[in-house]
Amino acid sequence: MPLGHINPPVLDDIMKWHVYIGYCAHDREPVKVLRADIMSFGLTCSFRSSLDADECSHADNIKQGIIFSHKCLLYVSQSYLEDRASKLELKEAKRKLKFLGRSSVILVIQSDVKQEQLEKCECFWQIRLVDNQVTKDVLNDHAFLSDFELKPELSLMPKQNIGVGVAYTYFFGFLQMVVPGVWKKFQEEMKHHSVDEKLLVKKMLIVIRKTVLSPPKLTEDGVLEQTKFSVIQCVDRSGREKREYTVPIYKLTADEESNNSYYFVGDFPACLYAIREAYDRQLTSLSKDEVYEARNEFILTVKALLNHPDEMSSFTNQWELLIWPDDEESPVLKLSQFLYQQIKGKHLTELPADSPVPKCVDRGTFRVVDGIRNYPIYREGPHYHLKNSYRGFCVIINNSLFQNLSQRTGAKAEIEKLTQLFETLKFKVYVYQNLSRLEMIDHLRSYSRINHSDSDAFVCCLLSHGDKGCISAADGEEVPVMELMSLMFENNCPGLKNKPKLFFIGACQGGVGGGGETGSETSPSTSAEPLLSHEAQPSSEPDEHPCVSQSSSSETVRDLIPPTVDFIVSYATLPDRVAWADPVSGGLYVKALCKHLVRDLEIDIALRYVDHTVKELLDEHRKEDGEAYSRQDPFHIIMPPHKFLFLGSSQYQAP
Repeated sequence: MPLGHINPPVLDDIMKWHVYIGYCAHDREPVKVLRADIMSFGLTCSFRSSLDADECSHADNIKQGIIFSHKCLLYVSQSYLEDRASKLELKEAKRKLKFLGRSSVILVIQSDVKQEQLEKCECFWQIRLVDNQVTKDVLNDHAFLSDFELKPELSLMPKQNIGVGVAYTYFFGFLQMVVPGVWKKFQEEMKHHSVDEKLLVKKMLIVIRKTVLSPPKLTEDGVLEQTKFSVIQCVDRSGREKREYTVPIYKLTADEESNNSYYFVGDFPACLYAIREAYDRQLTSLSKDEVYEARNEFILTVKALLNHPDEMSSFTNQWELLIWPDDEESPVLKLSQFLYQQIKGKHLTELPADSPVPKCVDRGTFRVVDGIRNYPIYREGPHYHLKNSYRGFCVIINNSLFQNLSQRTGAKAEIEKLTQLFETLKFKVYVYQNLSRLEMIDHLRSYSRINHSDSDAFVCCLLSHGDKGCISAADGEEVPVMELMSLMFENNCPGLKNKPKLFFIGACQGGVGGGGETGSETSPSTSAEPLLSHEAQPSSEPDEHPCVSQSSSSETVRDLIPPTVDFIVSYATLPDRVAWADPVSGGLYVKALCKHLVRDLEIDIALRYVDHTVKELLDEHRKEDGEAYSRQDPFHIIMPPHKFLFLGSSQYQAP
């Protein structure tokens, strides 16, 4: 199909025309403009002047013209109102409006027609012209043609300086927002994922294919992959506050000698690839050589903009533009191989000595602002306010020695991590160890009776063996988690009314371990590295279909979810699943909590990160230990779900 050919919208079996145009002979010239505008979209028109004199005078022909058209347009002037056919057209238009709705009829009214002359036309959609001037876009501006799938003629992409124009779009629409400070944000992001800084590429990589081709994915299985993480810059721009500009983080595993994986922030400019796509689809008059010339213009212009003296303080040593030779004239080089050569050859994992710390950017047209990563919406809406010098009490109950259950190894490390975390978050931390069932209840009841007027929140961490909805006391008895939480309900603890009560349950919920034995700890065996153990209580028979279906039962809901507001409850794993722990460093769940609760994140998002990190840690142990550890799925409940809480502190470093 040649460029610019118009496919008119398809008419159904009933309708013969798209638009009926009613006007008198005196208004032929202004109507020509309207008619040309309508027909430029491939729409067919019916109008009185297309019929011979005898047909025009016949009422049935006008009726058919209006009835068998999708829409009706009447051009109303003083001459039209005096025309004898106008009354019939207005009458039939009202009938059409009754059956097809108000958008089916429009009146284009000259400015000299008075409103009182149209007293019977209030029901119609009306456009009143200014100085009787009919413009080409008058119908588009009023969405009269919006019901049709219009296909206007396309203009060819121009040749002149197309690469320069695209480069300016890329720079002013993206790079100037994300490049300043990209290394610092990348560094902070990867700290949360325990990645060695020596493996981080210190500059943002702008990768351009020599062929200017853009496949859907630029990854290679097992070698080059896009991670789930990204660097996000929050910007006030174009009337939107905290608009997010995102650059993905990639993982490159190509160093066979050291088996290292390198991480880099990278972008493949899609706006440049649009030139090649337009060429391939024959939507531009550019030749292939001219596409490559546009590519060269793009590269030179982007470099010039990034090296401009006015931008040096923000962009110096923050970026590296790479051209991947993927054409037939160059040796066949996979993207992963090319990137590895560039990273090693240009020493991109080494931070240049003259790298400045970019300041907050404010260009007048936009302003870089601090904002919550990924979820700026959580800065708005109802919050729990943490305003006191200390936030409240944090009670840690750790049961590691039992009368009839195995010892919990790694418990000491868990206590140290949680104590450091919540002290940094300005809580008064109290640790109680190896309590019986009655002692656990009595200790928490004592906290329900004290004065909480100077507290903003209350935290309780329960670390032990466990089963579905229960936690093990040191005397071997099971204590329902809901029984402990109920001590902090409003009727039992009025001092914490309207204040968040956070419970973190670091225990199994029943389930089957890696070896297939229910409730038995996995021993270190002969492995050089300590294997994980889980903390499920022994049970007689594992359920045939654990977890999801059972967790949805009404009984399980009553056991796990508090029937009241202002509670945030986080479990180490789903019902009928185990929670894995390292014999030395403690539970994977506690380790993930200490990594993410401290971040400047809303509590819901922080706990989602906990879930993700636990799965990552478990995958690492599967690879290192060679064990088929069963799944662990942390989950949390927030009551009510619409009130936001921020615990994070930028001064804390996760152990």
